[in-house]
Amino acid sequence: MKKAFINGHVIEGQADSEARRADVLVEDGKIAYVGEASVEQLAGFETVDCTGKYIMPGLINMHAHLFGAGKPSKILGGGSAQKLVIRLVQTGIGHKIADRLVEKNVQAALYSGVTTIRSMGDFVGSDLRTRDRVRAGKKPGPRMFCPGTAITVPTGHGDGTFAEIAETPEALRALVDAHHAAGVDLIKICVTGGVMDAKEKGSPGELKMSLEQTRAVCDRAHELGLRVASHTESPEGMVVAIEGGVDTIEHGATFDEEHAHLLKRRNGGYIVTISPALPLYKLPPALTKLPEMAVYNSGVVLDGMLQGAREAKKMGIPVGLGTDASCPFATQHGMWRELWYYQKLAGVSAAEAISAATLVNARILGVGDRTGSVECGKFADLLIVNGNPLEDMKVLRDPFAVVMEGVMLQDKPKKDPAVEAELDQLMQRVEAEQNESRVEAV
Repeated sequence: MKKAFINGHVIEGQADSEARRADVLVEDGKIAYVGEASVEQLAGFETVDCTGKYIMPGLINMHAHLFGAGKPSKILGGGSAQKLVIRLVQTGIGHKIADRLVEKNVQAALYSGVTTIRSMGDFVGSDLRTRDRVRAGKKPGPRMFCPGTAITVPTGHGDGTFAEIAETPEALRALVDAHHAAGVDLIKICVTGGVMDAKEKGSPGELKMSLEQTRAVCDRAHELGLRVASHTESPEGMVVAIEGGVDTIEHGATFDEEHAHLLKRRNGGYIVTISPALPLYKLPPALTKLPEMAVYNSGVVLDGMLQGAREAKKMGIPVGLGTDASCPFATQHGMWRELWYYQKLAGVSAAEAISAATLVNARILGVGDRTGSVECGKFADLLIVNGNPLEDMKVLRDPFAVVMEGVMLQDKPKKDPAVEAELDQLMQRVEAEQNESRVEAV
C-alpha cells in the first residue's frame, strides 16, 4: 500500500520542531519520504491533499486505565456499589462486558489521535485480551502495551479493584512471575496510595509499599526483562520507588537531586497526568461525585506532580504525558487536553508539549526507533489536523484524520456533551486565571 499525504505542513516531533512545508510518503505502513516530493516520486502513490493541514506524529498516551469512559460516578469512590460491580466483572459474563468496554475505549482513543497507548491497571485480563485481538488484526485499536493487573500490598492503591495484592517478598516475586507468564509488557506497582483512597487531607500519597517489597518486585521484573511503572504521589513514595528500582514514576511528587541521579542512571522517566488532577481540584464534588477531601488532595497531587516535573526536566530526566483515563473527567479521547494542560500549567512551549506526548513518550516506552516522530523508516503513525497546534493546541480536538501504520482513519469518537462542556469551561477558567496573573505581574 502506497499513500502520499501532500501539500501539508509537518511537525516532526522534536522539542524544537517548527512546522515546515512537506509531503509524507508512506509505503507498507512506514514513512518512506518526508520533503517536497517530485512528480516522479509520487508516481504510483494514492494521494491525500493536506493543503492547509498539519501533519504530526500520532499521540502516545503513557498512562490510561481502559475500563472507563471518564464519566463521573460514585462507584469510583468505593462503597457497596463498587463492590457489586467488581463481583460482576469477575464472572464470565463480566469478562465479556469488560472486554467490550475496553475495545470501545481503545477505539475512542485511536480515533482521537492516540496511536500508541500504555495501560496502567486491568480488572480481569481485559486489557491483555484486547491487546492480543488488536495485534492479531481482529479489532481496530492503537498499539497497546499492558501490565495486566497492578501489583500492590494489602490496603494499597488498587486493592480490591485493578490490583492484586501480596505482602512478603516471595509472594510479590511470585506475582511478577505469574504476570510474566500471562504475557504482560511491563509491571505496574502502587508504592503509595492515591486521591480516591486517602483517609485524611494532605496525605493522598500515603506510603504503602516498603523498600524491601518494592525491590522484590523490581528485581524480579528486571530479571525477566520487564520494566516497572509505579503509582507514586508523595516525596516519601518517590524515595522508596526510586531506591527500589522502578523505571517510570507515574503522577509523581517532589524529589531531590540524589534520587534524580538514580532515576536518570536507570534511563527512567517521569509521567505527568494532569487530566484527572486538575478537574478534581477545580470542579465541585457535586460534579466529580467524590468527597470534599478529594478536592483538597487533588490540589496537593497536582502541585507535587508539576514541581516534580520541573525537577525532572532540570536534571535531564525525560518527562512524558498520560491522561489517567477512566478517572472522573479524564476521557479516553482527551489526550489532546493533557497536552494543553501541560503547556499551560508547566509553562512549556507547544512544541515541547507535543514532543512529550510523542517522541519523548516513545523513547520512555522503548519504541522511539519505531514511532513517535515523522521520520523515514518509522511507522506511519500520524495525526493530521486542520490548524497549527504550535499556535493553538485546541486544533487537536477534532482531527482531520488519524493514520495508524499507514491506514487512514476518519472515524470520530463518541463524546459525552456534559463532560466536554465542563472541561471546556475549566480550560476557559485556567486561561482567565493565567491572564489575570500576567496583568498583576505587569
